[in-house]
Amino acid sequence: MVSISEVRASNARITQETVPHTAVFTGATDGIGKATLTRLLSAKLPVRVYLIGRNGDKQKAYLDTLRQSNKQAQIIWLEGQLSLLAETRRLCDEIKTRETCLDALYMSAGFISSGERIETSEGNGLSQSLTYYSRIMMMTQLLPLLNASPNNPRIISILNAGNESSSIYLDDFDLKQPGHFGLATLAKSLSTYTTLSMSRLASENPRVVFVHHYPGGVNTDLFKKVWGGKWYWPLFSPALSMLATSPQDAAEKVLYLITSAKYGGRGVSLAVGQSPGLTMAKTKTAGSLFAINDKMKELQ
Repeated sequence: MVSISEVRASNARITQETVPHTAVFTGATDGIGKATLTRLLSAKLPVRVYLIGRNGDKQKAYLDTLRQSNKQAQIIWLEGQLSLLAETRRLCDEIKTRETCLDALYMSAGFISSGERIETSEGNGLSQSLTYYSRIMMMTQLLPLLNASPNNPRIISILNAGNESSSIYLDDFDLKQPGHFGLATLAKSLSTYTTLSMSRLASENPRVVFVHHYPGGVNTDLFKKVWGGKWYWPLFSPALSMLATSPQDAAEKVLYLITSAKYGGRGVSLAVGQSPGLTMAKTKTAGSLFAINDKMKELQ
């Protein structure tokens, strides 16, 4: 387990050698992703970031702010709909035409259903497509670039490490059958799919550090967008404000996951008294998945 003070101290020691030189961010136009990208750029180091999202015209002010915050950074906006796998592949192809290697792939794009199953035009569940199918496609498509990186390559997926379950519908992964779709079922299914898939990819790509992270309750606008109109929102909102982590603290933790030598042995060196993190296979090096909960504790 790592304290927030230890996290901040490590992040303050990020250098040009330990920062990801080239990174891809999804889910970074809002919430934890936005706070993480903002925090990364605040280090004032030369980085190139591909920021993927929708509605580029609406994001112009945000992009301008990012670029002004770090004159050494190059922010490349790629517009696309990550809920569609054809679009996800197109975006990955675009990145592969521009880059020969990649240091970091950060993913937190997602959708919280208010209870009903919504399908994309490709026939997949919207939540499953954004949170699992699209992310796995990005990993597999961009792994050649990550494997080519000399700079501590990492994949960070922000979801729900620790909520895996053996009680999933093996004959209905997309939860299409009547009575299968629900928030609890969706959460444990996506967590399980993610951990199993990332574990397999980690074993096949030992040069790349894979991290599945559960950030806990974070006080972003996501919950308000989904449940703001519900009768219980006036009761839930104050509790969220009091108990949830701020996006800024969540971002510090994510930046630590991206840069610290605690995970895989390369990156910002550990402080005196700190020990290397353990993967789910109880190893200290890459080749297995690091599953990290909201207390920054490694899960086995």
